[in-house]
Amino acid sequence: MKYNFDELVDRIHEEGSYSTKWGNNERMAKMFLTDKLPEDRLCFFVADMDFRCAPEITEALVKEAQHGIFGYSAAPKEYFDAIIRWMKVRFDLDVKAEEIRTAHGAHSAIVEAIQKLTKVGDGVLVPRPTYYYNGDVTGVGRHYVGFQMKNDNGYYTMDWEAFEALCKEPQNTMAIFQQPHNPTGRTWTPEEIEKIAKICRENNVIMLCDDVHMDIARKDVKVTPFIKVAGPEGIVMVTGINKTFNLAGLAVTNVIIQDPALREKMGPAMPMLSPFGIRACITAYTECDQWVDELNEYLDDCIDYVVDRFHKELPKVKVHKPEGTYILWLDFTDCGFTNEELHQRIAGQAHIGFSDGEGMEPPAGTLFRRFCVTSPKSVLKECMDRLVEVLK
Repeated sequence: MKYNFDELVDRIHEEGSYSTKWGNNERMAKMFLTDKLPEDRLCFFVADMDFRCAPEITEALVKEAQHGIFGYSAAPKEYFDAIIRWMKVRFDLDVKAEEIRTAHGAHSAIVEAIQKLTKVGDGVLVPRPTYYYNGDVTGVGRHYVGFQMKNDNGYYTMDWEAFEALCKEPQNTMAIFQQPHNPTGRTWTPEEIEKIAKICRENNVIMLCDDVHMDIARKDVKVTPFIKVAGPEGIVMVTGINKTFNLAGLAVTNVIIQDPALREKMGPAMPMLSPFGIRACITAYTECDQWVDELNEYLDDCIDYVVDRFHKELPKVKVHKPEGTYILWLDFTDCGFTNEELHQRIAGQAHIGFSDGEGMEPPAGTLFRRFCVTSPKSVLKECMDRLVEVLK
């Protein structure tokens, strides 16, 4: 490999880290059941990688810093050309500059779309388990309408009957999907996408597609954007460099809307990106193809390692190898622990931080955990050694 993903980066003590994932804050203390955070803590609860970003991006940002003036900034033609290139080369998706709008992070883009494309009191459908959208929906006066997917020993599929019934209710006007899905790691097939689009369009339900993990998938798995399969009608596609290139702190999100009617409803895009975000996006999408390819290769190896150890040493923990993302959805329901006992063993004894599943798959999610496999393999080995010790 050209790039080194085995490097250990100290995100607790290294100057300039400012990490919410590894830093000392109230949320972390609560997670680890202590007033003083353990120095040997291992953190896997945020979709934030512990790899340095591509050196090409770092070099570009250093040059931007050397410019020395960071005033009001506007994305140039090269910015949109870079996005257009990436979508064509990686996904065979043809995009025009006028179909792209910017936003300060995926959540901001999602909230804006909900506000401008639905009315107060409308319902927003979300298949569960799911990443946390509740606040995005209810925070702007809409109703969060979650419905359970079917779970076949860790492999999730749509409950078509439940989904269609909810789409037929006139107050439900939008549905949020992810490609690939977070936290189950499913990549929706073209057949599933076509069926989702057919049901939504027949019932005037807008599809809001959170595709920020779309570049991260297993070898030989093809991630196909909804808009590529089903066409532009009624689809808002949220993309960005934050997950793929580990640049979440720059808050650069791009929203692709190819449906002219939806673009008109959304109105002009007002967010002003920082010069660092602009330079990072251009560099990522024009110079870092090999870095992403090698990242996926490394993640494949790490995910295989972790899943294999679960299957061999902790077989009561149900985990399905994800088709996309770097996320594992762990089901501890057969392990014989209460949620409090499980949390005490994992966080209190092993000093491992996972995302609590309760908010992602109510009412049955208390014994689920989300494990973001986003660290060097040596760190993952230590994590699995500790888990086996406290659970087996």
